[in-house]
Amino acid sequence: MFAFIARVVVAHPWRVIAGWVLVALAIVIFSPSLDDHTSGNEQDFLPSSFESIKAQDLGNEYFPETAGATGSLVVSRSDGTPMSPQDQQTALSLATTLQNEKIPGVTDVVGSPESFSPNGKVAALQVVFAGQPGEDVVDDAVPLVRTSADKALQGTDLEAGLTGNAAIEVDTVTAYGDATKVITIATIVLILLTLGLVFRSPIIAVLPIVVIGLVFTAVQGVTAMAASIFDFEVSTSLSAILVVVLFGVGTDYIVFLLFRYREELRQGDNPPHAIALSTRVVGRVIASSALTVIGAFAALFLAKLGSLSSMAPGLIIAVALMLITALTLIPAVFTIIGSHLFWPLGPGREPKRSPYGALGRFVGRRPAIVVAAVVGGLIVLAVFSSGYKATYDTLAEMPADTPSQEAFDTLADSLPPGALSPTQVYVKTPGPVPQDELATLATNLSKVPGVSAVEPPKLSADGTAALVNVILTEGPYTTGAIDTVEGPVRDTARSSVPDAEVEVGGQTSTLVDVRAQLTADTKLVMPVAFVIVGVILGLLLLSVLAPLNLLLGVGLTFAATLGAVVIVFLHGAGLVGIDFSTPIVLYLFVIAIGTDYNILLAERLREEFQNGHSPQKAAEIAIANDGPTVAASGTILALTFASLVLTGLDNLRELGAGVAIGVLLASLVMAPMLVPGLSVLQRGAFWWPANKTKPTGSDETLGPDENLGPDGPTNPDDSSLVKS
Repeated sequence: MFAFIARVVVAHPWRVIAGWVLVALAIVIFSPSLDDHTSGNEQDFLPSSFESIKAQDLGNEYFPETAGATGSLVVSRSDGTPMSPQDQQTALSLATTLQNEKIPGVTDVVGSPESFSPNGKVAALQVVFAGQPGEDVVDDAVPLVRTSADKALQGTDLEAGLTGNAAIEVDTVTAYGDATKVITIATIVLILLTLGLVFRSPIIAVLPIVVIGLVFTAVQGVTAMAASIFDFEVSTSLSAILVVVLFGVGTDYIVFLLFRYREELRQGDNPPHAIALSTRVVGRVIASSALTVIGAFAALFLAKLGSLSSMAPGLIIAVALMLITALTLIPAVFTIIGSHLFWPLGPGREPKRSPYGALGRFVGRRPAIVVAAVVGGLIVLAVFSSGYKATYDTLAEMPADTPSQEAFDTLADSLPPGALSPTQVYVKTPGPVPQDELATLATNLSKVPGVSAVEPPKLSADGTAALVNVILTEGPYTTGAIDTVEGPVRDTARSSVPDAEVEVGGQTSTLVDVRAQLTADTKLVMPVAFVIVGVILGLLLLSVLAPLNLLLGVGLTFAATLGAVVIVFLHGAGLVGIDFSTPIVLYLFVIAIGTDYNILLAERLREEFQNGHSPQKAAEIAIANDGPTVAASGTILALTFASLVLTGLDNLRELGAGVAIGVLLASLVMAPMLVPGLSVLQRGAFWWPANKTKPTGSDETLGPDENLGPDGPTNPDDSSLVKS
């Protein structure tokens, strides 16, 4: 199959390129915007059976005037001192001014003497929006409220900041948009520099940027079409992750092809034949690598948490299109450019001495020492993974100068942090809600540890439903608040009104459900992804023990990577926790993308072993020839993911650093050292049952009719045809 693809592409390069351009233009023209299907609201990603969603449904039905997105307009003096009576009057009049402006998307702005903090430094005006966080009408209203408040307070000593779930959603989208720009610029610069240094060619440095940029546009369009057709939302972090995945994985595949193409040119092959041969041989490795990544990401479809499952389509589409690009568009471009691709210095010559040649000899002669050292080092790092602590505080993960974060900090200095987003307890009965039971509910909730205050119950218009707002002592996103709502608040609410339907909602309750579902999804997705990758490796290597070795090595690499992340961010940076989604996403990236390098080395090991070399010699050849390829591509991919550290968003910093560490461990340690070392130690058993040497003359070649040199058929006995 790969020989056929290579022959067609090399024979018709202009048609391939024209087809790609036309398809990309059609996607751009006819696809919707991915932004229209992006959400940062966790409620959008939860099944309707969860308690927080049921509570929101009760709120929408019986308390529509307060069930929409909310905000706290925090008013304070610019010098941080208590407000004077005149300042307090100005703050209250601000609520009236904004209410009279009838800002589109705002249903109510409320201020009262109860809005002031006990120390008199802060007034928290309540803003109610006509919709949920992330809806267009709400997103458009947030900046209007901020602008109107600033204008109304001009000439005074007061300042206002808007926070709450509506403002946080807007600021989150803005922060991720800015992060995507930073990542894109950093990634392009890194790829230009690294490819320029490795291949010493400006054409090679620029080419991946242009090609992958075209693919990135297509991926966004196809993902948006899928979201529109199948009616799902994607997380705000997807665009930033797509940038590093596409540019990282895409550059990897291009580097795989470049190294093999350069190797063939150095051996005297002509460019068309060298490209066809490289596409055939490396195409099998790239296809296997891509299928491994796609299979691992496909396990996300089993997750019920939408923020995880909605990542799967975009990531799968990205890798699938990049696979097609690597097998068609890239070889077509290579064919047109020919040997000028390596201008100005050309492909050069094979170096007489290579550090990977020395490494190959050492691994071949001392495999036990190498395996023991690598496994021991990974185990030491893996021990630290037991110190992992999760955080669900997405607000604290934002840059410190985020407007909603600054307003929240001002609020938390004078009022209970839980005032930002009260927990909502809804009570629904067939008839009128008994007043004595509501009083008991409020009293019992006020006694719960972690509860700061309980507001008086509100009745619905028909009297059959009630709402009790509970203000927690901790911020709504903190682990302490989540624990309080999950146990004492929910238990107390149900036991206080035993004969009624009681549902606990609000931001903290949503996070309770997110945490519970994440735990269940992790227990399902991780082993399924592990099995999928194992099956693909088994089919590729036609072995039982080799895939098992690779899987155990990748699993240990993940544990070591998570341990390194704990060391860097919990012990080093002093963070209180690591983002709750980091372990499962990091696991998928490490087990999927990290396996690419193992596939490349293992495939070369298998080929050399079946060509009659001893396990020791096969390891030496594989490491010497493919070690530089793995090191270069792994370093580029690691640097690409490391660009996430520049975003200022803690969850992206953690993911970027984690994947970079995992990729470096996979490409610099596991692939060129651990896997070959194990193959030498286990000898023929490593490749059982496909451990037989190939019969003479059985190697697949392009065939005389596929030797595409301009001067006629190339030598069919050329040994380069059977190298992997």
